[in-house]
Amino acid sequence: MKSVLFKLVSSFAAIILSGFACAAQAANSDTLVMYFSATGNTSGLATTAATVLGADIKEIVPVSPYTMDDLNYHEPNCRANLEQQNKAVRPEIKDLNIDLTSYKTIVLAYPLWWAEEPRIIDTFVESYDFSGKTIVPICTSGGSDIQKSIENIKKLVKGNAVVKNGRRFSGNTASAEFKSWFDSIL
Repeated sequence: MKSVLFKLVSSFAAIILSGFACAAQAANSDTLVMYFSATGNTSGLATTAATVLGADIKEIVPVSPYTMDDLNYHEPNCRANLEQQNKAVRPEIKDLNIDLTSYKTIVLAYPLWWAEEPRIIDTFVESYDFSGKTIVPICTSGGSDIQKSIENIKKLVKGNAVVKNGRRFSGNTASAEFKSWFDSIL
């Protein structure tokens, strides 16, 4: 019984310590994964990216959360469709309480809505100075290509940032696939 208890306590301690090690590694990272995910698909991709890169991760959260009705693309007047039809719309985001100064690379993860980044991504991009940063867009989508969103982000970004050609992934992309692609572009 003591042996089983010792193994359980040892395993638990190892899990806790590995969590601290990962947190310490991320705390010293020069890479940040910023993501917006209305349905959870993109959060899976963002988590994979952050884990593979040993990066910090932060979610872009709307002040007014999106409901399933807001995302009903078959309804012409749903919130997501109305926002995408008006390039001037900037959904308000909750305070991110983040200083980008120490980061060299920002991985920007988002879903594609009608082949473009959601307007909440535009809110984020216009809210910060990205001088000297490399921005790596990644997205999830049912079938649209990422290129139009990259062009939009390049037009909106403040500062002399380098915006890399990104890629569309599935929400459950394998770590090895993401790492191989990421290593090939930097």
